[in-house]
Order: sequence, then C-alpha cells, then structure tokens
Amino acid sequence: MKTIYFITLFLCVNASASIMGISNHPLGANARLLSAEITGHMSQRNEMGAGLRYTQKVSRKRIFDLNVSGGQSSRGLHIGSGMDFELLPEKLHLPKVSIKAYHLHQRFESQSHTSLGLAPAIKKSFGFMGREFFPYLATPLGIKINNQTSEFVYQANLTIGASLFLPGDYRDKILLSIEGNKNFGASSDFVGCLFSWIWK
Repeated sequence: MKTIYFITLFLCVNASASIMGISNHPLGANARLLSAEITGHMSQRNEMGAGLRYTQKVSRKRIFDLNVSGGQSSRGLHIGSGMDFELLPEKLHLPKVSIKAYHLHQRFESQSHTSLGLAPAIKKSFGFMGREFFPYLATPLGIKINNQTSEFVYQANLTIGASLFLPGDYRDKILLSIEGNKNFGASSDFVGCLFSWIWK
C-alpha cells in the first residue's frame, strides 16, 4: 500500500527524465524494475514533473531502460531509451566502468528535439553506518537535433548520483536514487529522485 502511495504521489506532477536513471545500480540476473521519478528543472523556467521508467538487466553486462514522462508548462512529451554496457566490473579497490548509449525525444515549448549520445560512467559502492551506498559519476555527451529545422548542437553534461535500498521490510525490493545533472553550454540543469520497485 505504501508503495502505491509513493508512486501516486510522484505521478501527480510532471517532469523530464534523466539519462542515467538507475543503470549504475548493481542488479541481479534478469532483474526488472519499475521506477517513478520526479525531476526539478532549475534553469530557463523552474518547473517540476514526473514520469515512469522500466529497466531490465538483459545480460551479465547489459542493462536496458525505457522512460516516458510529461512536462509542466513548457515541457511536453519526453520519451527515452538506453542501453548500458559494462566495460570493467567493480572490484575491491576498483570502480565499475560502463558506457550507456541513449536516445531521447522531447518537446520544449513549440519545438521538438531528438538527442543521441553516449554516457561514460564510473561507479564504486561503499558502506557507511551499516548501509551500502552506490554513488556514480557520468558524463553524457551527444548531439541534439531540432526536428523542425534539422539544426543540431553538441551537448555535454556532468551527472552525479547515488542509489541505496530503503531499510526495513522494503530491503532488496525498493530503491531510492538521487541524481543531479549540469548541462554545459545550455540551460537544462536538474535534480531528480527515483523510487524503484525490483522484481525478478
């Protein structure tokens, strides 16, 4: 019941989705997740929103995700997909290294854009006060194409995030993830929060 309450709460507002999502969290074989995410944009216009994301581990080194969200005021439909490829697994003293190929389609005011790119990332888990945290750092890079004029611009972002399991009865079932994104040379910075339900 509390899970339904959280999901309903986050679907009451609108947002654009993140590129990384929870693809840097260590997932079990064939794990599937449904996430409710909320995002707050801090530039151009201060707008809020929410969406849904489906994530699945399709093989030992690949994680697929698909997200859909709505936009408040000037931000319209947002559809995205991505595939994360593990390059180096996390070891005792070494972080996980991966790269995520992504595709985004989004509307902003009267314009629609398509973005294509790659997001290199590193992740290293650590324990603190009996809890395990999974922080990561990513640099999504790509091009953004205006679908009306066919003009395109290069994009570079810095993304910092972390995930952890909720304590108590929800352990190993509900994930909380927090992410911040800085877009260099443009104005689409945001912070986001995801609640993810894991099932096999």
